[in-house]
Amino acid sequence: MTAHFLRVPENELGYETSEVDAVIELARSQFANPGSHVLDASSLRTKQFTTVKGGYRIDSVDAALDRLDDAFAEQEANRLLARGGHQGAAEHLETLKRSLLGRVARGRAKAFKRQPWWQKGYSVRQVDQLLRRVGQTLEGQPSVGVPQLRQVTFSPKWAGYTEAQVDAFLDRTVQYLQISKHLG
Repeated sequence: MTAHFLRVPENELGYETSEVDAVIELARSQFANPGSHVLDASSLRTKQFTTVKGGYRIDSVDAALDRLDDAFAEQEANRLLARGGHQGAAEHLETLKRSLLGRVARGRAKAFKRQPWWQKGYSVRQVDQLLRRVGQTLEGQPSVGVPQLRQVTFSPKWAGYTEAQVDAFLDRTVQYLQISKHLG
């Protein structure tokens, strides 16, 4: 079954349709059987598609994936409640929050592993600025939200932060914010 996304003109780049269709089909399977774990919010957030001429419109697919991510987060919040009740879910969130705040507290230019001087990574300055905002948000002073975290980009810099570590931190931060929202 194919997804219902508009295509870009044949001379413009869009997402490879078969790759998008495969992910959408996995999402449908996941929703039909929530216990199956064929796809989760984290996998969805980190999914990348090949760009090809005449593919699906990138903005339409990204918006749909954001909505799916929100729905998966709600499922995850419901699973946490079913497993441990409100207290268990609150404990899970507090553990996640402490982990995130521990990373934020490492200080300027020390939050993540750095690339060797001859390799590029994420701009340390830009990531550290975002970390301050994430820290404020986690401490109850909303400064950054899920939409901003989904769209954030960092300039490549020599000896910058290792991308995989930063991306994993952002993924966990989005997870925390989404589950917090659904648990109230």
